[in-house]
Amino acid sequence: MDLIRIRGLEMDCIVGINPHERERNQRVHLDVAFGLDLSPAGRTGRIALTCNYDEIATEIIAVLKFRRFHLIEMATEELAAMLLGMYTALVFVEIRLDKPAALDGRARAASVEIHRAREAFPTEKRTTPSGYVELLLETRDASLTRVGIAPGKELVSTLPEGGRVLEWLAEGDVSRNGRVLVPHSPLASGPETATYRNTGSEPAVLFRCICPPPLDA
Repeated sequence: MDLIRIRGLEMDCIVGINPHERERNQRVHLDVAFGLDLSPAGRTGRIALTCNYDEIATEIIAVLKFRRFHLIEMATEELAAMLLGMYTALVFVEIRLDKPAALDGRARAASVEIHRAREAFPTEKRTTPSGYVELLLETRDASLTRVGIAPGKELVSTLPEGGRVLEWLAEGDVSRNGRVLVPHSPLASGPETATYRNTGSEPAVLFRCICPPPLDA
């Protein structure tokens, strides 16, 4: 199996269970490998037949910054579900996430490393008036979905008070509250009503990560 690798992706985000980790960002390092057949892209030169690692890096950083994870185990699991759910050419992903400050003064880093194949994330897909919603993963703190909108259809979404959503356009042409969405440009928002319209002639696909209000809110 061929591999695409992203090595040493760095970002500052909230991750950890200790009080000081919930209050300020800390640096994490990420290595990701994508297993897929690269021969079609290698023989044609078409980016559509491989994975755009620049776009993927942007999306990974957006998820980590948005989610405020308690455990790096949950961070890697959700990233794997997002990648395999949104990039259908992938057969498996390998993710290693390092927290350099976790054992400060005692070790260089604490880390989690996982290998997930597509079979690890069976999805649930339901038809909607505008297209479909496919549940990629549901955890204690978030729901990750792939949302399809048929040409000419509208989707109206309202989050409960205290809820948050991170989303981006993966395929097609969609406007959100009248503004055209730029593909693979993550957008985070709070509990507002949003109307999405497929303005193109082909089905459109959105990724959405929805965080409900905190249980202690």
